[in-house]
Amino acid sequence: MWNRRTHTSMALIMVLVLMGSLVQGSETEILPVNSPADLDLSGDIMYAVNFGDNGNPTVGGTVFSQDEECPGITLEAVDLFEGPATWWGPYPGTEDAGLNLLLNGMAATSIPSDEFKIDVQGLVSGRLYLLQLVFYEPENHGRSVDFTVENEKIVTGFDPLNAQGGVAGQGGSLIKYEFTAGDSILNILMVNYSHACGLSGLILTEIANPVAFTDYGSGTTIELAVGKGIWKINWGQGPWTWSNSTDAPLLDANVSGILDLHTTAPADISDDLLATLPIAGKLTLSAHDAINKDVVIGTMVLSGTGINVIDINASRLIMDEGSGMCLAPFPAPAPKLTLAMEEATGVFAHVEQTADWELSFAGSYAAPLMEGVELQDNIFAALGGKVPIIGGIGTFALSGEYVPDETKRAQSFCQYGTGVSERLGAGGALWNQAWTGGPRNWHECPASVNMPFLGENVSGTLETTTAGAPSIDENMVLSFSFGGQMRLTDYNEVNPDQIDGQIIGDAEGMFVADINAENATFDADGNILIAFGASVHDARDCLITVTETTGTFSDIQQAGAWAWYVDGTMTIARVETLPLQQNILAALQQPELLLGAQEEFVLTGLYLRNPSQE
Repeated sequence: MWNRRTHTSMALIMVLVLMGSLVQGSETEILPVNSPADLDLSGDIMYAVNFGDNGNPTVGGTVFSQDEECPGITLEAVDLFEGPATWWGPYPGTEDAGLNLLLNGMAATSIPSDEFKIDVQGLVSGRLYLLQLVFYEPENHGRSVDFTVENEKIVTGFDPLNAQGGVAGQGGSLIKYEFTAGDSILNILMVNYSHACGLSGLILTEIANPVAFTDYGSGTTIELAVGKGIWKINWGQGPWTWSNSTDAPLLDANVSGILDLHTTAPADISDDLLATLPIAGKLTLSAHDAINKDVVIGTMVLSGTGINVIDINASRLIMDEGSGMCLAPFPAPAPKLTLAMEEATGVFAHVEQTADWELSFAGSYAAPLMEGVELQDNIFAALGGKVPIIGGIGTFALSGEYVPDETKRAQSFCQYGTGVSERLGAGGALWNQAWTGGPRNWHECPASVNMPFLGENVSGTLETTTAGAPSIDENMVLSFSFGGQMRLTDYNEVNPDQIDGQIIGDAEGMFVADINAENATFDADGNILIAFGASVHDARDCLITVTETTGTFSDIQQAGAWAWYVDGTMTIARVETLPLQQNILAALQQPELLLGAQEEFVLTGLYLRNPSQE
C-alpha cells in the first residue's frame, strides 16, 4: 500500500550493521540528534508531536504539540505510559533547551516484546511524505526494536543507544523515512524485544513532488481591436519548433481555451521598430466530454501579466498583396504571460499549482493594405487604431508544475452486469439488471485504472420508450432510437427492503438488432434467437446522464456522459406456418411473439467524488 524508493548507501548499511541495526530498503536513515539542525523542520509540516506529557517545546522555531492535543494521532499499546526519560537516567544534555524537553519526554510500553501502534490521520493518497521518529535512550544498555510502516518493515533491530552514539546524556537519535501515501491513514508499528523502547517525538512533513508539463495549442482571434484581443485556442497539438520542452502534457485534444488579453500601458517601440506592450490576461480552459463535445466536464481559470512583442518593421513584414493585407509577426519566445490559478473544477480539480505557469505564444496579426500609403505608415495606422486589424493567428505553449491531489482526480470505471427483459414490445421495454460479473470479451474497457463504485447489493432497472420510427437497411439490420430512465439501487445488506442509495439517470440511445433470417439461431425449444448490440455494431448503445444521486451514492458526481454497451439476444416464438423471415418481421408488430430478451452490459465513464458530501 506504500510505495517506497530505494536510497540507502552502502556506507550507511555498514554503519548500521556495526550498530546492530539493519535498514531494509527505502529512503530510510538513522542519525544522531544533537541540535535542532539535525531535524528536518523545513517544508509543509503536518504534525510535530511531543510524547511524554511534559509540555509543548519549541525546537528550531517549530512548536511540538503534546499528542493529546493532536486528534489525528492515536496511540495503542498494552501498559502504555508517558513520562520523562530522567526517571531512568540523565537529562538529554544537548545545548538547546527545547530539544532537551522534546527528547526527555517519551511514550513507551514496559512489557518486552509488546507492540506499540501509532496511527496518523489526514494523509492524501499518492502524495510524498517524510516521517521522522525521535528517540532518546537514558539507560546505558542496548535495545532491539523493529519498525513497520503499513506492513512494510523499514528497520530491523533498532538500538537507540547505539544510534545516539553509545552514551546517555549526550543527545538522541532519529529515524527518517520517505514514502508515498497509499491511503489517508499512516500506520506505524514498533515491536520491542528484550527491553521496552520509548518514542520522544514524531514529525510528518508533506514533500512537494511537482509534475512538470508543457501543452501546445493553436488558435485565432475571435475579437481584436487596439489594446484588446480575445483568442480561441485548441489544445492537444504541437510541439512547436520554437519550444524545446519534452515534458508530458496536462491537457488533451478535448480541451479548448479562451485567452482574453488587453494592454495595460502604451507600447514601447525600439529603434528597430519592435513594439513591446505590457499586457494582462485571463486564460479559461474548458475540458469537453469526449463523447459529447457540447458538455464541459471541467474548467481551469488562470490570470496574470506579461508582455506582447510585435515586429512592426516594414522590411520584415509578410506581404499578401493578393488578399490585400500584411502580416505583422509576434515571434517567440518574447511574448508571454505569467499565470496564477484562480480556480480548477471538474476533471481539473486535482491540479494544484505549485508556482506561476508561463504561457508563451507566437504568430502574426493581419492588417489591411491601404492604397497610396507607404507600408510603414500603413502599419503605424493599424497600430494606432486608424484602420481595423483583420485578425490574428498564433501558436501557444503553456508550461509549469503542479501537484496532483489524487482525492480530487476524476476516476474512470467499467461496471459489468446482466439484464433480463420484464416487458418487451414495439413501444419500449423494461429491463431488470443484476450488477455482477467481470470484464466482457466483447468489450475492451477504456479505463486505464478501473475504479468501480457499485457494491454487491446494487440492482437496477432500465425502462425505455421507442423515440423514433424504426428502419431496416439492406442487410436486414433493424435500428431505432429510444429514450428512458436507468435507476440503480443500493439495498441495505442487513435489511434488503431498505434502500441506502440510488443513482437515477436519463437514457438516450439506439437499439440495433440483426433480424436477417440467415443469421438467426434457435434455442433448445426451437424458438428464434436474434442478436442485438455489440455483435451487430461497434458503436455504444446508449448514453446515461445522471440526474440524481442519493444516500451511499450522494458523493458521486458524473464527469461527462456515461456510455452503455450491450450484447444480447431476443427470443421470438417460432410460428411453423410462416417462413422464418416473415416470422421475425411479424414479431416486431405482434408483442405476443416476443418471448423475452437477455443481455450482458458494460457501463463506463468518469466520475468525481464530491467533497462536500464526504
